[in-house]
Order: sequence, then structure tokens, then C-alpha cells
Amino acid sequence: MPIGNSGTLQIIAGVVLSMMSAYGGGRIHQWYMHGMDRDRAFREGYAHGYQALFHLAARGSRRVPRPTGSERARQLSDAPAD
Repeated sequence: MPIGNSGTLQIIAGVVLSMMSAYGGGRIHQWYMHGMDRDRAFREGYAHGYQALFHLAARGSRRVPRPTGSERARQLSDAPAD
């Protein structure tokens, strides 16, 4: 009985080939999904960082009311002389 004509060996070879193909396809899918998750996390983190930085910058640029003329004169007269 030649090895090439054995139906059992052909079935085993087909099953092994199918298993290897399924494993390879699963690994490619996992790599693709991991890349998409990494990209999504980057975009969300970038958006969060931008919003946090924007609010920090906006908080630092609040205008302080400037004193009027009479208040400024009082501040200068109360200042210690050097």
C-alpha cells in the first residue's frame, strides 16, 4: 500500500493543514484587532490630553480686573519707599 494512496493519511494531512490555516488566520485577526485598539486608545488619549491642555491654558489666561485710576493711586501711595 503506497503512502500517497492512503485515505487516512490524506484526511490527517487535510485536518493538520486546516488547523494550521485557522491558527494563522486567528493570529492575523488578533494582530489586526490589537492595532485597531491601539489606534483607538491613541486617539482617545490624544483628545483627552488636548482637552486637558486647552483647559489648563484657558485657566491661566483669565483676565484679572485692572484697578481704576483712584485705586491705582492708592496702591502707589501705600507702597513702601525703597
